[in-house]
Amino acid sequence: MDDINPAIIDIPHPEGSPFADAVSPDTLQFMADLAENNEREFMLLHNERWLKTKQDFTDFVGQVMEHTRQLDPSILESPAKEAVYRLNRDLRFTNDKRPYKTFLSASFSRGGKKSPFAGYYLSVCPGNRSFIGAGVWSPSSAIISRIREGIMNDPTLLRQALELPMIEEIYGSKGVDALEDDDRLKTAPKGVDKNHPDIDLLRYKSFVIGRRWEDQEVVSEGFLEKVTDAYEALVPFVTVLNAWTG
Repeated sequence: MDDINPAIIDIPHPEGSPFADAVSPDTLQFMADLAENNEREFMLLHNERWLKTKQDFTDFVGQVMEHTRQLDPSILESPAKEAVYRLNRDLRFTNDKRPYKTFLSASFSRGGKKSPFAGYYLSVCPGNRSFIGAGVWSPSSAIISRIREGIMNDPTLLRQALELPMIEEIYGSKGVDALEDDDRLKTAPKGVDKNHPDIDLLRYKSFVIGRRWEDQEVVSEGFLEKVTDAYEALVPFVTVLNAWTG
C-alpha cells in the first residue's frame, strides 16, 4: 500500500494546537485516515503514527480520570492504559472483517472497565461523533434486577439525580428524557404491572446518559474542563446506581 485513501473528514486545527487539555488534531486525523484504510497493512506502514495517537489518547484519559476521581472518589485508582480499550475488533461473530475500530474509547469505574458497576465512558471519533457519557451499559440480568428492585423500593434518589439542572444544561434534557432510550422494553418487565407508577424507569435495560461532541470542541483548548463538567453532572446518577448494585 504505497498510497492511502484520503480521509473524507476535514479535521480542525485550531491555532496553537495541540493543547495539553485537549485531544491532538493529529489523533483525529489518524482515526479519520484509518476509517478509509481499515487494513492491517495500513497499520504496519503507519505504526509510528498509531503509537503517537494511542499515547495522546491515553494521556488525555489519564487527565480525565484524575479530575473525575476528585468528584467521585470511588473510582478505582489505576493507570490510564488499563481504562483504554483495544483498537482491534472482535471478528469471531461478524461478517464485517475490518480489523480495527474507527474510534478510540475508554471507561473507568469503582471496579475498572471490566467491572459490572456503573461508570464513566468516553470515545473519540472524527466526524463529530465523539461521545461522553456515564451509567451502566447492558448489565447482567442480576444487575438489572437489583436496579429495578431499587426503583420499586424508592425511586426518589434516582429521579432526583436525573432532575439536576446541570444535566439539562449539558445533555439537553433531564429526568427520564435524559436517558439513552435505545435499550428498553416495549412493555413492562416480567412480573411488573404495566401500570406501575415507575414503569417509565422500569422498562430500561441500560441506564446511560451521554452526548456527542464536535471535532472542533475535542481538539480545542478547554475540552478537559468540558468533559469534567459533563461527568460532574452525572456523579449522583452513577452513585445511586452503584448503591443498588454494589
